[in-house]
Amino acid sequence: MLETHSRGHVFVSKKRGTEADEFEGDDVFVAKKSMLPSLATENDPATTLASARHEFGEHGGVNMSIEASTTFTVMEPKTMCHMFAGELSPNHDFFIYIRHFNPTVLNIGRLMASLEGTEASYCTASSNQLIFRPINGRHVMASRTLYGGTHVLLTHFFPRACNITTMFVDIGNLEAVKNAIVEGKTKVLYFESMSNPTLTVANIPELSRIGHEKGTTMVVDNTFAPMVLSSA
Repeated sequence: MLETHSRGHVFVSKKRGTEADEFEGDDVFVAKKSMLPSLATENDPATTLASARHEFGEHGGVNMSIEASTTFTVMEPKTMCHMFAGELSPNHDFFIYIRHFNPTVLNIGRLMASLEGTEASYCTASSNQLIFRPINGRHVMASRTLYGGTHVLLTHFFPRACNITTMFVDIGNLEAVKNAIVEGKTKVLYFESMSNPTLTVANIPELSRIGHEKGTTMVVDNTFAPMVLSSA
């Protein structure tokens, strides 16, 4: 089995054992990290995606099967103790309950991480949930050119339900962005890499520099152009 991380390819000696006594700590998963070049050195999203670990379908299909189960089978009770202790994880194909991890969603996250050249990626049930997770401050600065649904979320729902306010700025005016961020108050700088549908392109390196200087968390929506533009 080939497991891929952003720091390299890891060859795992075993997939999932059926007996609890097969578990021997870290010795179960023997890895050799230096056999192939690190994905972190690749700049082409298509190359990193093609190099990622590929899951085949349940019956050998080219594409991974969609997992619809809520709970998963554990053959030996002792194995579950190791799973709850975090010693046997979904990354090694040990699953307990869909709210923890789902094989299909986990694989999507793994592929997205390869595409973006990052160590990990997490998938959510909706885009609104994805937006909500990092916006936990009380003041957000956002681009004026955002997807309509996002704009409604920031202007109507967040202020009323969460006491989160948003200031909208011209993301192309870097000086205006820098001057508008209030250190210690503005928690999030939110924009789209390429706005939908106006195609306004953000200067991500400069905006990132400004955000880091001001101690502001960067949230970049790359929904519109994942293969055209990536963080790699």
